[in-house]
Amino acid sequence: MNFDPALGTALTELIGLISHGDLVRARQRAEELLQRYPEQAELWRLSAICALQQGELDAAQSALNRALELSPNSVESWCNLASVYTARGQLDDAERALRRALALAPQHAGALNNLGSLLDARGDYHGAADCFAKAIVQKPDYARAWLNQAAALFAVRHLQRAESSARRAIQLAPQWADAHFVLGNVLDAAAHQSFARKPAALDAWREAARLAPGNPQYQYQLAMALDGHGEFAAALRAYDACLRIAPEFWPALSQSTFLHRRLCDWHALPPLSKRLLDGIDRGAAGITPFSMLVEDSTPAQQLVCARGFATARQAQIEPLEARLAPRPRARRDGPIRVGFVAAGFGEHPTALLIAELIERLRSSSLHTLGYATSADDGGPLRKRLRAAFHEFHDLSALSLEAMLRKLREDQPDILIDLDGYCDGARAELFALRPAPLQVNWLAYPGTLGAPWCDYLIADHFLIPPEQRTHYSEKIAWLPRCYQPADTTRAIEQPHPRAEYGLPANGVVLACFNHSWKYTLRSFARWLKILRNAPDAVLWLLAAPPGCNADEHLRRAAQTGGVNPQRLVFALRVPHAEHLARYRHVDLFLDTNPYNAHTTASDALWAGCPVLTQPGATFASRVAGDLNHHLGLDDMNVASDQAYVDLAVRLAQDADALRSLRERVENARLTTSLFDMTGYARDFATALAQMFHRFERGHEPEDFEVKA
Repeated sequence: MNFDPALGTALTELIGLISHGDLVRARQRAEELLQRYPEQAELWRLSAICALQQGELDAAQSALNRALELSPNSVESWCNLASVYTARGQLDDAERALRRALALAPQHAGALNNLGSLLDARGDYHGAADCFAKAIVQKPDYARAWLNQAAALFAVRHLQRAESSARRAIQLAPQWADAHFVLGNVLDAAAHQSFARKPAALDAWREAARLAPGNPQYQYQLAMALDGHGEFAAALRAYDACLRIAPEFWPALSQSTFLHRRLCDWHALPPLSKRLLDGIDRGAAGITPFSMLVEDSTPAQQLVCARGFATARQAQIEPLEARLAPRPRARRDGPIRVGFVAAGFGEHPTALLIAELIERLRSSSLHTLGYATSADDGGPLRKRLRAAFHEFHDLSALSLEAMLRKLREDQPDILIDLDGYCDGARAELFALRPAPLQVNWLAYPGTLGAPWCDYLIADHFLIPPEQRTHYSEKIAWLPRCYQPADTTRAIEQPHPRAEYGLPANGVVLACFNHSWKYTLRSFARWLKILRNAPDAVLWLLAAPPGCNADEHLRRAAQTGGVNPQRLVFALRVPHAEHLARYRHVDLFLDTNPYNAHTTASDALWAGCPVLTQPGATFASRVAGDLNHHLGLDDMNVASDQAYVDLAVRLAQDADALRSLRERVENARLTTSLFDMTGYARDFATALAQMFHRFERGHEPEDFEVKA
C-alpha cells in the first residue's frame, strides 16, 4: 500500500499539538483523521495518548487495544498501554505489557526506562536501577533515565553513584528542576551520614525552586533546608511561597507555624494555629502530629491528626509491604529479644533518659538490641549505649528495605519505637512490621494512631480515665512514672552567679525549655510573676545562632511592663555543666501545653523544684507526672492564677523556697521517681507480660504492672 503524504503531514501536525499540550485540539484532530484513516494504528495510539493525558483511562485503553489489533508488534503501543495500567493501579498488567514490549525490542531505551519506573514504584529499587542502567547503555544522553537511576540508587543508599547520576542528568538538562531536586536529596543524605553542614544540598534545592517556582513541593523542601540551616527569615518566605501556590499544603503550614513558635513570633501565630486546628477538625491529611502537641489541641484532635498521618505513611510503604510481607517465623529459644529503635542514640534527651535503664536491663531476663537510625556522633552517650545493649547496630546508612531485612534477620520479639513522630523518626519502618509486637514509648508524648503500634507504655497520671479513649494503642500501665532517668550523674558545683550573668542576690526563676514551648500564655504568666516579685530574674535557654527569639522575648517583656534586663539567657553548654546551673535556680517554671520532660527530670534530679499546671494532653502532664511520683503534688496547680500566686508566694519567701528545695532533695532519694532498679524491674515485667500474652495467642489489651 502506498503511503499517503497527507497522512504524514497530519501525523506531524498531531504530534506537534500533543507536544505543546494542546490536547483538546489534538484529540479533535485525531478523531477527524480516524474517520478518514480508521486502519491507521498510529492514529489510534496518538488518540490514546491524548485521552491518557486528559485522565480518560477507558478511552485510552480502548484506543490502544485497537492500535494493537492493527499493529500487535508496536513497542510504543505496549509502552503506552503499560502507562494506562499504571494509572489504574494495575501494576501486574503494566509490567506484563512492558515485558511484552521488551520481548519485541530488548534494547528499547524507553521501554527499559518505563519498566525501571514501574519497578521503582513497586519498591524494587535494585531492579529499577538495573533497568535504568540498561536504558542508558542504549541511549547515553537519556537524561530521564539518568535521573531515574539517581532516584533508585538514592533509595538503596548508594549515594556516590546516585550523585554521579543526578549530576549527569543536570549536565544533559541544566534547566530541569527535578534533577536539581533529586541531587539535593542525595547530597542531604550524604551530609547526614558525615555530620557535615549541607550548603551543597541547599544550593541544589534552591535551584530547583528557582527553575520551577510554581511547584509547592520544591518550595517546601527549600524552606525545610533553610530552616535547618538557620536561615529562618528565608525559610519563612519559602514556606509562604509554598502556601501561596497550595494553601492547603499542610506540612508547610505545620512547619511554618512551628518555626514561628521557635522564633517566639506570637503575633503571627493566631491565624496559623486556627488554620491547623480547623484542618484537623475537617480531617485534613498531612498535618504533622508533633507540631500539634504545642498547639492548644485536645487529646481527641491529636488522635485524629496522628491517625491521618499514619494512614499517609501506610500508603507510602504499600509497594514495599506487598513485596516484603513478613513471613511466619519460629520463636527462638532463650530470653525475650527486645529491640529499641531511635534517632536519639547520641547527645540527645532520649539517650540521657535511657542510658542507665539499658545498663540495668543487662541483668534482666531480656536480651536488648539497640538500633540507631542516626550516624555516630562520637559522643560519650553513644559509646555508653553501645556498651549497654547486648547488641548494638548502626542502621543510619541503610535503605528502608535493608533496615527491614536486618531487623527481620535479628528477630526481635518486641520492637520499641523511641521516636514516634519526632524529628528523625522512621514510622515507615514500623509500618512494615519488623516485629510481632511493637511499642510506642518515651520520646513522642502522645498516641501514634497507627495500626502497626500495639502498646503504649504509660502510667495513670499521664493518661487520666476520661482521656483513655483518645489513645489508639493498648496501654501497659506502669506503677511508677513512665519516664526513666540517669541517676549515675553527679551534680557538680556551678560557676559563680556573675559568670552566668545572674545578679549576686535575689530569686532566680528559670525555664530551660526550648523556645518553641514558650507560648504567649506561658510567658504572660511569667511576666505577672516578675511584676509581683521585683527582686527575681528569669533565666531562659538562649536561642541558637541566627534565631531572634531572645530579642522577641525581650520586646515582649518590655511591652508587658518588665525590664528586659531581668531576662537572662543561658548559653548551651555540655550537659554536666548544664545540670550544675540548677544549683543557682530557686524555682523552675514549666510551660503549657507542652511541658518540660527531660528538662524537668534534670531540674528535679538537681534538687530544683518544678512548678507546673497539668492539662488534658500527654505532653501537658509529664512534669506533673514527675512531681506526682516525687510526692510533690502541691507543685501541680489547677489554673494560671494558681500558678502565678504560688510562684509569687515562693519568690517572696526565702524560707519557703529553702524548705521546698529540701523536700525535693529528700524526695529524689527516697521516692520511686529515681529508683532505676525498680524501674528496670517493672519495665522488664511489662515487656514480658505483653509478650507472654502474645505467645498464648491473645490480642493486645490494657494491663497493669504490679509494683
